[in-house]
Amino acid sequence: MTDSNEDQRILTILSWNVNGFNRKRSEVLHHLSLLKADVVFLQETHVGPDRIYSTGSIKIQDLGCDYMAVFTVFKGSSRGVAILFKKNLRCGGFNVNCDGKGRFIIISCQIWGHDFVFINMYNSNEEKIKLTDFTQISTYIPHSAHLVVGGDFNTVMDADLDKTSNLRNRSHRKTFDALRCFLENLSLVDVWRCLYPEAKSFTYFNGKGQSRLDYFFLQTHNLTSVTACNIHKRPMYSDKVEFVSDHTPVSIQIQTDGPKWQFDSCLLEDKACTEQLSSIIKKISQMNTKRNENMWPGVKVRLVCEAIAFQRQRSHPKPSRHSEMIELPQEMDQRGFPSLESSIEVLHTPNTSSQNLLNFLNHLHQTERFEDIKSTLITVLSEPVSRKEILDAILSLPQSKGLTADGLTVHFYKCYACKIIDLLQPFFNQIFDLKPIKLTVFESVSQGKNDHTYSYDIQYRFSQITIMNVDYKILALILAERLKSVIEHILNPRQSKPHISVLDCISDQIPVIISFKLDPGALKWPYLFNSLKSVNLPERFRSVLKLFLIADHRSQGLRVGCPLTPLLVRICLLPLINSINCENMFLGPKVQEKTLKSAIDEDRALIFLSNSNEALDSFEKMLRDFTETSGFIIDELCYEVFTAGSSGFSLGKDKLQLFKRTDNGLCGFEHETT
Repeated sequence: MTDSNEDQRILTILSWNVNGFNRKRSEVLHHLSLLKADVVFLQETHVGPDRIYSTGSIKIQDLGCDYMAVFTVFKGSSRGVAILFKKNLRCGGFNVNCDGKGRFIIISCQIWGHDFVFINMYNSNEEKIKLTDFTQISTYIPHSAHLVVGGDFNTVMDADLDKTSNLRNRSHRKTFDALRCFLENLSLVDVWRCLYPEAKSFTYFNGKGQSRLDYFFLQTHNLTSVTACNIHKRPMYSDKVEFVSDHTPVSIQIQTDGPKWQFDSCLLEDKACTEQLSSIIKKISQMNTKRNENMWPGVKVRLVCEAIAFQRQRSHPKPSRHSEMIELPQEMDQRGFPSLESSIEVLHTPNTSSQNLLNFLNHLHQTERFEDIKSTLITVLSEPVSRKEILDAILSLPQSKGLTADGLTVHFYKCYACKIIDLLQPFFNQIFDLKPIKLTVFESVSQGKNDHTYSYDIQYRFSQITIMNVDYKILALILAERLKSVIEHILNPRQSKPHISVLDCISDQIPVIISFKLDPGALKWPYLFNSLKSVNLPERFRSVLKLFLIADHRSQGLRVGCPLTPLLVRICLLPLINSINCENMFLGPKVQEKTLKSAIDEDRALIFLSNSNEALDSFEKMLRDFTETSGFIIDELCYEVFTAGSSGFSLGKDKLQLFKRTDNGLCGFEHETT
């Protein structure tokens, strides 16, 4: 389907165990039309062999309405799966594989120019699918493709949330274990549970109870393309009071084209919308689980889905908003959650631990207890992220109209800052703990029960921190503030930090001043990581920085505008500065009783040289070796050499040819020495 924005395309994929297709064909197709499904997974189609199609074959059929279908042929009384495609999708590049026992079908194709791999499963109780056979399938799926796995898996993912019966069914244990390994191997997540960690809702109904057995699974890197995930009401026959099936349909919507939906600031003026989003955040924040570090990525998708539904409802008002919102069956759990009083005072309480440690650093420097300094730096840089750090970072973010990968804007984060901190804090801290990002680890809301047969605990080695979302910017600010607070102790452990201006440095003895700024875009990462190690940055902090840089999908270089960049450049400059300071032929001016040969202000450096040819040649060689080793490039807009003083010194044309020349300038530009 095409969204109201003509540039956006939303694909609606639906899964439904119909418990027999042919005898209720018209009813099934009628409800598929009402639900506006583009691609449909059907289970228990009960399509058997005939004179044309033998058992185990594939049957392609035009259903005579909006759909063409691909069926597996097995028996007329059991199993069988099918995938239906709307004819207007104009699918191409079909490749079909199926199970001869009517349990699964795999179709790869192109829709609207995008690669899709659809896997529809019916994991029959009589003869289970050997899910380990699917472990190699990921090697044949392009990273750009959407892998969509759905169907009836005949097991629950969480014994407390996904079923009403208290009976333990040990026969499902093997099914669950196999499914868990399957999901882990393919980095798949349970989309509905990821969005609704607090909800209790079901897809299968019988006289003994209800269960959630029907799922859609997506790979983690495709989760942000989801714009809706629905568990629909059970369809009824149009001519009698009876349900069409003992299962209810489930669906997801995936955006394939067009600009990523961005949170509309106007929604923050809609009282109903703000109350709904606040309620969602509050309920999930208060869940009684020790594993809430995994909640935030899914909650973001949930909030976007809810906001999209509100925005559509505002654009096309209807008598009831429920048809546009995520549908939950009536059996959804209504249990209450304990109230949580967020205290602004707590958020603004100074981070006394860090401040006391920094004060202690100053004391240690004075007493030259450098081993204690190293230990204290480890604590300052690697301690858990505090609520205050997160709040300060959010409030300091500049407003931006740039697109974000997840659709949530800086404005949204600022408006909900105090409400989302309880979700952000454990999410960031698992990164500091160097854990794999676990997207959907859902422990029961009710703890202490005996039945933990199904405990969904899958680790996904995939980070939801990307350069194009606000989480990245928040973490960058936190890391930068921590590094900024200790960088002088790292670079100048025994020195005071006098402020100087170029005027202080001008003398007849030091007539040449070189100013240059580095372009970090080509910085070699091995050089960067070696530099960080050489200044004794804690291993954990360095590892977090590596994860952070890898999330930018680069193999070298730093991003201009990131608050970490000037600090990291400053550390990388240290070998060059040390070489200059140790070179005896370089004569620096006396400033506040100290000899000054160089000065650094963030990523700009000043070098003070005497008028000897040997000194000029030596500096040029040092700079050339430094840029070749590090990968740095001299910024063409920010480099110059100028002569000063009254000695009448004239710089030869063959010297420092790389730099622009100025007779005087730069006066009043203040620096801190390094």
